[in-house]
Amino acid sequence: MLKTSYIIALLSGIGFFNSCTGNFINYPEEPHYAYIKKEDTVYGSYLAGRVAHIRQDYSSAAMYYVKTMEKGMVNDDLLGKTYIILASEGEIDKAVKYANLARQNGDENNFIDVINAVHAFKHKNYRLSRSYLQKIDEKTYNNLISPLFNAWSYVGEDDYAKAKAEMEKISSADELKTVYNLHSGLIAEYFNEPETARKYYEAIINNQADDMSFRALQLISNFYVRQNQKDQAIALVSKYYQSNQMKELLTGLREKIKEEKPSVAPIVKTPDTGISEVFLEIALLFKSVPVGYDYAQMYMAVSQYFNKNNDIAKMALADLCEERMMYKEANKYYDTIGKKSEMFFPAQIKKANNLSYEKRYDEAVRVLKRLLRENPDNFQILFNLGDILRVSNHQDDAIKYYNEAINSIFYESERYWPVYYALAVSYDKNNEWPKAEQNLEKALKLSNRHPQVLNYLGYSWLKTNTNVDKAVSYILEAYEKEPNDGVIMDSLGWVYFKTGDYKNAILYLEKASELNPQNAIISDHLGDAYWFGGRKNEAVFLWKQALKQKDEEKELNIKNVKNKIENGLKNVSALTIKDENIKQSLHSLNDIAE
Repeated sequence: MLKTSYIIALLSGIGFFNSCTGNFINYPEEPHYAYIKKEDTVYGSYLAGRVAHIRQDYSSAAMYYVKTMEKGMVNDDLLGKTYIILASEGEIDKAVKYANLARQNGDENNFIDVINAVHAFKHKNYRLSRSYLQKIDEKTYNNLISPLFNAWSYVGEDDYAKAKAEMEKISSADELKTVYNLHSGLIAEYFNEPETARKYYEAIINNQADDMSFRALQLISNFYVRQNQKDQAIALVSKYYQSNQMKELLTGLREKIKEEKPSVAPIVKTPDTGISEVFLEIALLFKSVPVGYDYAQMYMAVSQYFNKNNDIAKMALADLCEERMMYKEANKYYDTIGKKSEMFFPAQIKKANNLSYEKRYDEAVRVLKRLLRENPDNFQILFNLGDILRVSNHQDDAIKYYNEAINSIFYESERYWPVYYALAVSYDKNNEWPKAEQNLEKALKLSNRHPQVLNYLGYSWLKTNTNVDKAVSYILEAYEKEPNDGVIMDSLGWVYFKTGDYKNAILYLEKASELNPQNAIISDHLGDAYWFGGRKNEAVFLWKQALKQKDEEKELNIKNVKNKIENGLKNVSALTIKDENIKQSLHSLNDIAE
């Protein structure tokens, strides 16, 4: 894997969007709604495209932009938007037309040359494809993209010697060793040199033992199976089986290997599937840093253009959609992944999560229950079912699935603390505090005193005026670990409020409100502090705000808040902290704040 610093250096050396139009895939400026016409007019089509663009509905945006130009409205900005969006959707055959029109109008964006190179490669005009990339004189292209691209173009021309010569151009860069060895191995396989390919693959295994990508595992294990070395393929996959990030994927891959025969087809068997891997590799590099998301989306779409069956690319494109909260678009990619793919299980899990984010809870539950029928006792499915049922306020069912998830665990470890925490939350919401408290204590132990668990326990005790000293000590510890967490800051402010120190309560609750400005509970607490701090008009304002704000956990007592708005608050007895050390810790925070 490449270091982040190296990837950022790649980005800085790529004039990807040096177009005179300055177009990117995402975040166009808001259109001016001076006058909206019907979509069958030029301006109506343009406006519909802009609205779709802002909503990140790229296929509709491209359609309307094309309609606009077909009706006679053509300008540099529109051309730039159109070819960029078409390319980001993998519509290279359409994008090339508008990219070349833009070039004729003076657009110097390097991506026009990339689009032309990709289009020529796809149509087997390999020499022409190389000539387009040669026009781009930038470090990133010269040192990474062009050698890989050219190597596979020579594969298309059946010229192994020139393909190897291109690959040698990246052989000396330590950061590119894995890329060099992987593609050198794939090219050697294509030219029926399995022993040469083996040397390249083993170089990856030996040098990247602790950092093997799932795609490399797929490709290399596929090679071993075809070499009638299934045991070696299984051993390679099993070596990484304890990786939490890849465990479900590796389970699917291992089972697939067991079923495969030496006659199984190679994953990369044509120049198109080879160049698809190149663009996927580049896309994944850029996707690993947020500033590279636009580049990643472009290159992933190009990868899909060459190989529509690459499920890794589909997962990566879906993940980019999720980063932009485009959950429906993400699920469209997940729905194209078949049951026989190693990606099917994680794709369905992520699909259910996306449905949950959209509050389509019943659909999410159905997706997970279908998975559960084929994977009974699967911890991840059971845990996710519990989560969706908890947030949709079906606590009895959530408790059932959380407990089943816990029963599926073979041994307790730190990685399982969230299920005990989530179970505790459901018990708490179900008015079963003793069971909630028991599971919170378990989560606290397994998580090495995670601040979220400390805060939940401390705040819960504080609400009922029990274990006051311990509650305050837990909240202080949580605050020390996560001083910029708005919820923990709220709990600390509530400590001061409950102990009658309204000045400091206001101080910390205002900070909490700045960190979480839409949190109903924080607004309610700050309103209470304002009331006793003599700021009664502001208190009423905040209570009214609380009624309008987010309360996803349904913790806000609406009846109580409305009563406060009508009648205000009566004096309450302050809690007493007995432990002098805890008192001193609170005073120390006061000193720092002042």
